[in-house]
Amino acid sequence: MAKGLRLLVKASGALAQPSISLGLNKPEYVSTPLFTSIGRSKGLAAAAVPEWRIVAPCDAADPGNPWQACHAFLDAAAAVGAPAEFAEPDLEQQWLTPREDLHGLSLAGNCDTAAQQNPSYPRDRDNDLWFRDAVHGQYDSALSETPDPGPGKRVRIAHLDTGYDPAHKSLPLFLNTSLQRNFVDDDRPKDASDDSSGFFNNIGHGTGTLSILAGASVAKGRPMGVAPFAEVVPVRVANRVVLFSNSAVAQAFDYVHGLCAVSDTRIHVITMSMGGVASQAWVEAINALYDAGVFVVAAAGNNYANLPVRQIVYPARFNRVVAACGVMQDGKPYADLSPALMAGNYGPPDKMATAIAAYTPNTPWARFGCSAIVDGNGNGTSAATPQVAATAALWIQKNRKAYDAYSAPWMRVEAVRKSLFESARFDPALRDHFGRGRLAARDALHIVPAQEAALVMQAQDSAPFPLLKLLTGVGLEAVPKGRQAMLELEALQAVQTTGLPADLLTAMESGVPSIRVAAQIADALLAKPGLSDALRVALGGANRQSGTRSSMLLPPTSVATPAKPIQRPIDPVGVLHLSLALAPPVAPPAVRRLRVFTFDPARSLDLDTAAANVATVAVRWEAGLQPGPVGEYLEVVDVDPASGCCYAPVDLNHPF
Repeated sequence: MAKGLRLLVKASGALAQPSISLGLNKPEYVSTPLFTSIGRSKGLAAAAVPEWRIVAPCDAADPGNPWQACHAFLDAAAAVGAPAEFAEPDLEQQWLTPREDLHGLSLAGNCDTAAQQNPSYPRDRDNDLWFRDAVHGQYDSALSETPDPGPGKRVRIAHLDTGYDPAHKSLPLFLNTSLQRNFVDDDRPKDASDDSSGFFNNIGHGTGTLSILAGASVAKGRPMGVAPFAEVVPVRVANRVVLFSNSAVAQAFDYVHGLCAVSDTRIHVITMSMGGVASQAWVEAINALYDAGVFVVAAAGNNYANLPVRQIVYPARFNRVVAACGVMQDGKPYADLSPALMAGNYGPPDKMATAIAAYTPNTPWARFGCSAIVDGNGNGTSAATPQVAATAALWIQKNRKAYDAYSAPWMRVEAVRKSLFESARFDPALRDHFGRGRLAARDALHIVPAQEAALVMQAQDSAPFPLLKLLTGVGLEAVPKGRQAMLELEALQAVQTTGLPADLLTAMESGVPSIRVAAQIADALLAKPGLSDALRVALGGANRQSGTRSSMLLPPTSVATPAKPIQRPIDPVGVLHLSLALAPPVAPPAVRRLRVFTFDPARSLDLDTAAANVATVAVRWEAGLQPGPVGEYLEVVDVDPASGCCYAPVDLNHPF
């Protein structure tokens, strides 16, 4: 198993212990609880109730595909009489941020000049706070109706992001540092401050979103944030390059759930300006938070030319979560823009019933590391999300008595959603982009709390890929229910990660596709690298017929019945030794050697300077290096100062 690769396993008994042994003389895995509040039973029956665990190997052997590792773990556990209910990889995901967050070479490390609004997008060059006026978000007028309610009465918002800059003047007035948590850095679990540092690493995503949510005044005048009198609990779930693990987000959700058990620490709103592919652990956390009465809003996602995906990402994709889409200064959708510009995600149509649009780009954005600098080029659905969360907080603050009086906690969520959705500026022609419409904060405050009979509970969320049963025909029926859910989640993640051709995506969104289109979808999935053997077999990839649809889609009479296999006892030690013999683990190199020009490529044409103009440098190896290259220790942005043009990122992992 690759170093750092962990599994999220739902199990009980022997698999819910600090160490796990699957047949060897010593433990092969260490296990820690993922949740300490969600789904945890009390009393004598607690041990029999399946619980989520973070399972990590004791060695660094590499099994290859992470989903393959999940199936292998469950197989080995079942072989020794310790079956598990579900397993998924603890994926590391990276939130797509705008390229201009780096501010270019001229602003790197410079706290003298604030970045102006980006002229490539619609803007109001004379007013950086345009999104607050009556024509747009109505935040100024809404704030005039909701003064500070005073200690003990403030609405509490959990801010899940990269943390905050303790020195920035925009720091919220009521930042609750006693409840702050850090699920990224093990050495400082109760310190959610951002540690952004290094050349081109100081994007300070959390500092920017926090300033829009509840930022204080940087200069003399009105506060910067939409809800400046809210109490904010900072929760760090991602590092300085907005890289996060599924477990960190799940643990943050669980932490908020635990806070809700005590009235003095109850969280009313969660704002999360990031997201990615689905997770079953997130599913259960979101359902639990909804049942606890927590209003959750998350960013719809970002893309360039609708890549890597155009549809709303998770957790915003869940119906019990409000998705924050984008609307630009001129009222047009923040979507389907030029390939050079970042745009926002939207769809599928059934999700847009629980989506709303707020304003981006060219919103204020407090700059990390520059205590008095607020840039004007805030961008992405990251900027839209805190506006929705803050408006929800203002409505709760104004209607606190009625809000607290609802007989069931979920009704509080629905009452807030109803006020935001009914007051939004709805345009039927733009429903696919804006969902319920454009957010209007003052109008939302004028929506009176709904009667309980008028509130409808949302169905429990899930992360299904319902087409999988159609794609596999009867082949999936023999698979245990838990394994079916694993296959569906893996297929969903594959589609989210690399997408599908536009015509197939449209066919999926429009309903149940024909058998022929379903076969094309199966073929597209099978063409994707990194699928587990179990999913390939389910899709018919093990017995494919050249030029035809997947064998699992063929009528049962056309598939030969295989001979009954000989049953032999499973030897976990032998299986491990055989797998290592067939695919010996290869340790990653310690360094990556790069051949570079020391000054100017043109100097290599001169015999006097050619010998000294080329050098080999050793850079610490990073397995997850992205094109750029961009990684934890190395980031390259190639800008020509003379023309202002950027050169295409270099992929150092490109296969030759």
